[in-house]
Amino acid sequence: MHNDLHVQYLLEQNQWLEDIGLKSVDTIDGFQDFIFVNRFGHVQHQGTLNKAIKRIVRDANFDALEKNPSINEDELLPNFSCHVLRHTFTTRLIESGMNVKVIQAALGHSDIQTTLNIYADVTKDLKQKQFSKFEDFIISSTPNTPKVHHFVDN
Repeated sequence: MHNDLHVQYLLEQNQWLEDIGLKSVDTIDGFQDFIFVNRFGHVQHQGTLNKAIKRIVRDANFDALEKNPSINEDELLPNFSCHVLRHTFTTRLIESGMNVKVIQAALGHSDIQTTLNIYADVTKDLKQKQFSKFEDFIISSTPNTPKVHHFVDN
């Protein structure tokens, strides 16, 4: 249901662009038809998006504090930026099992070590989970096999 809502918002944004006659004019890494564009049809600039995020966080936190002045700070939205969203997106790609070379290309890292070094913790955790899954598979295939915990080195 939650993902359906996101899809609906994206479809509405796309329809709004059509209704006002605004078309995306940029091609980035072969991708076109962006739906978050400025009034000239160009993709939004990172600085503009960061300012918008900052305003949204400020206003949401102000509203939350106004409703409950004793609200715990960890219940407020943290300050974040587009770059944090890039890290989150990349972490989710890695967790999904996507090939790290594909992720490297998508991020524009010229060296795979850059990708692996930045996301070493999540790739290490993913390796551990993958080996645990494999171990469970082996155990379920051969009922008399004892479970042994292996820790994957980086």
